[in-house]
Amino acid sequence: MKAIKDHNITWIQLHFTDLFGGLRVVHIPANQFISDDILSHGSGFDGSSVGLKHVEKSDMLALPDPETFLVLPHETNEARILADVYNTDNKPSVVDPRYVLKQAVKTAKDQGFDNVIISPEMEFFVLSDQEENHYEPLASQGYFAPPPLDDVKEFRKTVSELLLKSNINIKYHHHENGRYQHEIEVKPLSAVAAADFCMYFKYLSRDIASVNNLQVTFIPKLFADEAGNGMHAHIKLVKNGENAFFDKKNNYNLSSTAKHFIGGILHHAKSIAAFANPTVNSYKRLIPHFEAPLYIAWGQHNRSSLIRIAAKQNVDVEVRNGDPSANPYLFFAALIHAGLDGIKNQYEYDPIEQNIYEMSENELKGLGIKKLPSTLLESLQDLEKNTFLKKAMGKELINLYVERKRKELNDYLSEVSDVDIKYYMHC
Repeated sequence: MKAIKDHNITWIQLHFTDLFGGLRVVHIPANQFISDDILSHGSGFDGSSVGLKHVEKSDMLALPDPETFLVLPHETNEARILADVYNTDNKPSVVDPRYVLKQAVKTAKDQGFDNVIISPEMEFFVLSDQEENHYEPLASQGYFAPPPLDDVKEFRKTVSELLLKSNINIKYHHHENGRYQHEIEVKPLSAVAAADFCMYFKYLSRDIASVNNLQVTFIPKLFADEAGNGMHAHIKLVKNGENAFFDKKNNYNLSSTAKHFIGGILHHAKSIAAFANPTVNSYKRLIPHFEAPLYIAWGQHNRSSLIRIAAKQNVDVEVRNGDPSANPYLFFAALIHAGLDGIKNQYEYDPIEQNIYEMSENELKGLGIKKLPSTLLESLQDLEKNTFLKKAMGKELINLYVERKRKELNDYLSEVSDVDIKYYMHC
């Protein structure tokens, strides 16, 4: 209330996330937010309209989290506050993605860890209706391109400065490999804050783009001849104030805890893909020769494997298949639960340092290397059979997610596109 008064806030945006990672927003006058005690009682909404409930019993509440109150730096007299989703009996909804991630972090703490730290790498395309930039880099040659080849540097700078004003620490921003591809990377955050950042970053970048005659898209694969957008997730556990993954006695600087955490992720990788790569388009990114992982393996410098361990002392585990169409809360929750399962059961895989892209089927079989799912249907089928993740993340959530994703997949497959005409018109 003091912040509302001090900053002369007249409108408050209440944000929450739906099942598939879409942002939902309701705008409430600040005086009403206070007089109706929205902070205590929440704001009602139709859960069936956002994929969280079936229509016959769909009333839900968005209950604000006071720790997330933020004066929006790009708006006038407006603030944002995130909400957790509750049922009308004032109990947290087990299908609320943010709640699911909070429970995953609680599980890690119950097992003796202080915190889960995640650093997401958000890649995105910036498109313009204006005249073509004749300096624009060639396909797949834009990495760290300077101005004027990098013609939206000022846009990235504006977004980065707004993130800094939002108390989010920026590591750097740059032009990515693709012609219109960019990245703004932030310093590591606690798991829930990292997912909150992903949602805020999408909202902020799109909003700023819209007033600058630009369009930002996080679609995983936009151009067939270029790398798609990834959302790599660097993750580590903290115990007794120290990085639980670090062990200087090991060649990889990895502790046994880290190796088992990696083992858990690899063990459950096919099911995790349903969250990490949740769209049909996601699997058009996961193809050879575009630095996207295809194989369930790990290595130190190996970009052909699912997990890479960057050569640095403050070591973390980089999971490389995720893309920004993912619901970050569910993706991160799945990683945490899988990793903890690996620690509990001491799953361990040998590192692979060869280029897996160039291996024959016999070589892959000999090393026991399996492939990630190549379609959304395959990943959903594996998730549906994963009894561990159903128990850890909630059977109701998994069943609802698979049900809604299967419907989306069926709707997509029933569409007739230009590609159908191109290949099959002359049958």
